[in-house]
Amino acid sequence: MNTPQSLKDDREDKSVSVVVCFHNHVEMTRRCLEHVQRNSPAGTYEIVLVDDCSTDAGAEALASFPEVRFIRTPENLGFTLAANEGARHAQGRYLVFLNNDTEVQEGWLDALLDAASDGPDVGAVGARLLYPDGRLQEAGGLIWSDATGTNMGRWQDPSDPAFAYRREVDYCSGACLLVPRELFESLGRFDPTFAPGFYEDTDLCFQVRQHGKVVLYEPAAVVVHHEGATFGDESAAGISTAFDKTAMWRNRHRFRAKWASELLHHFPPRTAGGLRGGRAPDRPRVLVCDAGICLPDRDSGGLRMAWLMCLLHEMGCEVTLFPLDRVEVEPYADWLRRRGIEVHCLEAGLEQLGQQRPDLFDVVLLSRPSVAAALRDVARRWFPRALVVYDAVDLHFVREERSVELRGATDQETHEVRRRRRSELDEIQAADVVAAITEVERSLVEQLAPGTRTVLLPNVHETRHGPIPDTANRSGLLFIGNFFHPPNADAVLWFVSDVLPLLGAEVTPTLTILGAQRKGVLEDLAHTHVNWLGYVPDVTPYFDRARVFVAPLRYGAGMKGKVGMAMALGLPVVTTSVGAEGMGLVDGTHALIADSEEDFAGAIARLQRDDELWRHLSTEARALAAQHWSPDRMRARLRDLMALAVPADRLRPRTWGIANPAEPIVPRSRSESGAIPARD
Repeated sequence: MNTPQSLKDDREDKSVSVVVCFHNHVEMTRRCLEHVQRNSPAGTYEIVLVDDCSTDAGAEALASFPEVRFIRTPENLGFTLAANEGARHAQGRYLVFLNNDTEVQEGWLDALLDAASDGPDVGAVGARLLYPDGRLQEAGGLIWSDATGTNMGRWQDPSDPAFAYRREVDYCSGACLLVPRELFESLGRFDPTFAPGFYEDTDLCFQVRQHGKVVLYEPAAVVVHHEGATFGDESAAGISTAFDKTAMWRNRHRFRAKWASELLHHFPPRTAGGLRGGRAPDRPRVLVCDAGICLPDRDSGGLRMAWLMCLLHEMGCEVTLFPLDRVEVEPYADWLRRRGIEVHCLEAGLEQLGQQRPDLFDVVLLSRPSVAAALRDVARRWFPRALVVYDAVDLHFVREERSVELRGATDQETHEVRRRRRSELDEIQAADVVAAITEVERSLVEQLAPGTRTVLLPNVHETRHGPIPDTANRSGLLFIGNFFHPPNADAVLWFVSDVLPLLGAEVTPTLTILGAQRKGVLEDLAHTHVNWLGYVPDVTPYFDRARVFVAPLRYGAGMKGKVGMAMALGLPVVTTSVGAEGMGLVDGTHALIADSEEDFAGAIARLQRDDELWRHLSTEARALAAQHWSPDRMRARLRDLMALAVPADRLRPRTWGIANPAEPIVPRSRSESGAIPARD
């Protein structure tokens, strides 16, 4: 082989080597290079351009293109061997094999690299390929038991939710395929058996998986591919008729012979229309129906749901989220899709999803009474095998009855609360399993609906280990809450009007309030010792600076996420009996619990002056949170739940898409703000 004709003097490491092979079609290749230059972050890549013995004039002029390392082969090799030659000269940590008849779109390389860094076992990443007219060409591929393949989504709408989330696939096309260079070399590069082309990319992906790695499809890496645009000249240029469709069929049989044992575990052609993928046994499929897309940094219910879905995905489930409002809120929808969760926000309802995917799901989780009432019958009709789980979140009727008792209500309001209680109990009795958030509510469900099968799925909190900021540099009080949730608004009003004055004007600490949607009467709340900050993306620094967390809840139900968060972060809590309910808190050990104004103010004063009590509560609260609400405990509970629906061997844990929903969710770009809906 010839050595590169154009080598850059600077040998600085580039993270990516984009390998582009071409034979003639100089102008098409130039457009490919221009798109790479225009839509890739400068300084992060090199282009290894392999001229596969072109005869067209002007081919060598491409050597002067920015960032190009130019190589010319002495004879026409075809894609497989030419790509191997390009890889031999590459210097990047990652190789991206890119056809010369492609046009990469903005953000394509960042998206590929984001997917490639999504776990230690990611071995290859492919792009979303589009036809020039905008239709979908490929969203990853699957291989059947006879070694034939299917391009997922071919000719379909690229915005379809099925093709819009990161996921594992059997293979991705070599038209745009990222592979770590070290892995590519260790696998022996593209198998020359498949020269001059066809099935070399599929074979590489199978080798990647045999090596214990996964192949991912990344929809945010968008590439327009003029499929087959350069076919015609290969045979005319000297590699005979080998590089036409006959090579595909010949190499298919070579591939089938090489991977005969592996193909025994693949489905026959066209099984389930490809919805179950290519390999058997397929992973469990879970359909999660909620009121909207979860907002883990804005409300406790959203954080819990994000944990549930991410842990199910990590355990090996394919998870689809169907928000009842079908409002796509960013950056949350994008964050979920990058975590491997399908978000189905199209106008078409669950009825149409059922028609498209009949009997596909193993578990249907219906979260909250309104969602269950709207979707239960549709889910039963289209997914008759599925285990239907009613996720109570909290018992809404308990919260509403306590509200009525606290503030009083008209006869009409009382009648409405009773009607909603009956409706909620109907959903409890109609489900196969009821997920309760606390043992208190689990017992109440079993009492009101005897014979109901229940599971416990509480909030999840990642407990901080190691030292935390001590008392010396802490001051003030902290409260966090979503103020579309009426108990939070009531709690703040009661605390500011009735508790703060009891602390005394000289020692009254500042109350910092975190949480968006300052609405209604709270807009008029003004107090010398109240600092309302609204929504804050990263709340941990505020927990580290505060002296006491207050949760002055006078009514509510379920498990209080704010209390669990404070405990997990080591910030001592003063709360009410309602705030502590169902969490196993012992007064004076895990928190201070007080219901009257005087007792609540007295508990705060004790924590303000008693450092030993402060440290005791901080230590014991963290220990309790780690014991009962950790991700590991939730994994065990979810495994028990899934065991009611599928055999254990269908749960194969993943090492990519692992997420901590409690960490700040950063959008891909600042343009992805989106309107945040009102939620309670």
